Order: sequence, then structure tokens, then C-alpha cells
Amino acid sequence: MANLITTDVLWVLLVTGVIPTVLWLFFWLREDRFQPEPRGLLILTFIAGALCTFLVLPAEHWVKALGVVGTERVLMFAAFEEIAKFGVVFLIDFHSSYLDEPIDYAIYLITGALGFAAAENVMFLLEPSLQQDISFIIETGTLRFLGASILHSVLGAILGLTIGFVFYKKRITKVLFGAIGLLIVIILHTIFNSFIIKYVEINGYLTLAILWLVTLFIIAMFERVRRINH
Repeated sequence: MANLITTDVLWVLLVTGVIPTVLWLFFWLREDRFQPEPRGLLILTFIAGALCTFLVLPAEHWVKALGVVGTERVLMFAAFEEIAKFGVVFLIDFHSSYLDEPIDYAIYLITGALGFAAAENVMFLLEPSLQQDISFIIETGTLRFLGASILHSVLGAILGLTIGFVFYKKRITKVLFGAIGLLIVIILHTIFNSFIIKYVEINGYLTLAILWLVTLFIIAMFERVRRINH
């Protein structure tokens, strides 16, 4: 019975894996409170971000099967995740008539990224939930709320704001800045994960401090991008 997904297990996964990312989403959506995006489109983007984990997992298993290790593996995992998150948001939102102001790129990319984070949280917490390992669930859920969920949203914001800076420029300029932004977030994701792996014993407070400082910087960048005009 311990290995069955019961109602109690589903509630644990919801409370510890999904709700925290939704809270972060509400936090970031405040940046778009003056001209909010349609709820239906945001929900669709969040769900699509969650589902794209099923694109990433086979790719990551393929990398492991090839025997890739070390920094190369971390880099490839980061690239798969960032390209997948960007890809689903691009397909769903980038041609929408609702994407009509510079910060909208960041809003939709953050939403997709947090959907991905929610699915990732559930996968991390599924086995402990089945085993009723409460202490592990609380510890891991808290760390992912304060760490991984912030990371995904921050990377989405960086990529979105990079494109938002050239909102009124030609299409080729947006493509160029999008490629640059994607490369930047892949590198940052790789550095973050490599740091966690290498300095696991000190990653907690230092990592959270770095992420929060970056979050404050991004909030300031939202104001810069919001004021961009023709």
C-alpha cells in the first residue's frame, strides 16, 4: 500500500510541490499588474511548462546512457531544460496578440518556467511521499521553494527581459537577442548546478543569498524594460 498514490500522497505533492511555485508565480505577476495577461493563456503556459519535463527526461536519460559525466553532463542538462522551456512558450505565446508590451516576454517565460519547476518538484518528492518520509519532504520542499523554483523563474526573467529590451526593434534583432539570452541562461544554469554539486556542504545559505540578490536586480530591470518605448 505504501507504493500506491493515495489521496494523501496527492495532497502532499500539491502542497509541497505545486502550490509553492504558484505562490512564486503570483509574486512575479505583480510586475504585470497594470496590464495583466489573460488567465487562460497563463494557465495554458504553466501547464505546457510542466508537460515539457516529459521532453527533457528522455534527453537526459540519453545523455546518461552515453556516459557523459562532469561539467559536460551538467551543461547538456541545462541546455535541454532551457531550450525546452523556451520552445513551449515560444510556440504558445510569442505570436499571441496579447504579447503587446516589453515585459510580456518575461511574464510568459517565467510562467512556463514555474510550470516546469512545479513538475520537477513533484518528481523529486514523489518517492519520499510514497514512503511517507515527512522530514525529507519538508526539507526538500522548502529548499526547492527557496532555491530551484527561484532559479527557474529568474532564468525565465533574464531571457524574457533580454528580448524585451528590443521589443520595438526588427524581428532579426529579437532573434539575435533571444539567442544571446538563451545562451546566457544556459551558462548561468550550468554554473548554478555545478556550484551546488561541487560545494554541496555550503550551498544552502550562500546559494539562496545569490538568488535573492539576482531577484532584486531583476525586479529593478523590470522597471527599466517597462519604460522602453519606440
